[in-house]
Amino acid sequence: MPAPQPAAVAPQKGLSIYRQILRQCSYLPPAVRPTIQASIQTRFHQHRRHDPRAAKHWERAQRVLRMLTAANSGNRACMEGLISKAFGRAGIRRRQLLSEFVVPQGVSDSQALEALTSAETASAEKKPIGNPKNRFFLKWDQSKLLRLLSAQRKHQGEAKSLVYLLGPAIKTVNPNVDVPKENIWGNAPSEAVVNAKTARWWRRSADKMQPPLGKGEWELLGRLSRGAQESGEWQIPPRRARVGAVPESTEELDGEREAAALMRYASHSVASVERKHSAKRIARTREQDPGPYGPSTPGRGLSSRWFRRAYQRAWLVTPKMEQDPRTLQYKFTFGEFASIRDATPQQQSIFYGVDAHGQPLKKPTK
Repeated sequence: MPAPQPAAVAPQKGLSIYRQILRQCSYLPPAVRPTIQASIQTRFHQHRRHDPRAAKHWERAQRVLRMLTAANSGNRACMEGLISKAFGRAGIRRRQLLSEFVVPQGVSDSQALEALTSAETASAEKKPIGNPKNRFFLKWDQSKLLRLLSAQRKHQGEAKSLVYLLGPAIKTVNPNVDVPKENIWGNAPSEAVVNAKTARWWRRSADKMQPPLGKGEWELLGRLSRGAQESGEWQIPPRRARVGAVPESTEELDGEREAAALMRYASHSVASVERKHSAKRIARTREQDPGPYGPSTPGRGLSSRWFRRAYQRAWLVTPKMEQDPRTLQYKFTFGEFASIRDATPQQQSIFYGVDAHGQPLKKPTK
């Protein structure tokens, strides 16, 4: 069922568009809704009393409303973007997961504690050299991050046919790959040069990292990729009717559309009214293109098969982290690839009477 056209909201009534956004959030998949709705509510409550950038936030709210409406109407790019943001593959949640992941977990024994204490004392006595912005990686748990990058690189190598779904390729896990061995005078490079080269490598690698999820959420994403959304608590809720909405006849709707078209011609130029509608505009405004290249069934929604594949693509790039209680080493496990189903007898009948190369089998001679 296509999403209804939301009513126009005046900029002074921010609460009205906030209600419309929350209404569109209620139609999202249950696995996606909590994260997206919590982010919207947090931002609204931060600026509800005093907002010096009210005009910008109003434009942003309109874009979010159009994006949510397009996702609920069947726009694949919008819905897949929401799935990525909900499971921490993009957006605010990814930054939150990554900022928590880079923090060191502490030392494992007394010797490591003494080494860390002595290193901090020496660094405090020594005056730092170079740009302070290039020393951020010294506060990170570099061994854990390098282990994640190694696991992610191995995962990309195992799926060469699906490497385009696994994000940017990780070419190396050596942070000092760009550090020169010596300068033009044959001496070792300075600390400022080493930090600058290493910081540049860590910035590029941080953009490629996929922060791990918790075990429960990771397993939920795996169940969704196998079709858990088709029934039970993870099923998409049906669309509700508007309060006070009265079903109108087709003739009344056609008359209203013609009157609205005449009003557009009266208040706007012909070029702005009759300009061609792109796929993005049709998805966000729900205006139908009457031409021969317009969609035949706009706003039909997304199928359960598409959702399975979208969750599968998100699961492929999502790891979970486990720590060995004995060695305290981290292990990262990524989502599994979809297995190919066995052919049905009807499908196998196509290959009866031919060999592995597609050539007809020779009849046995008497």
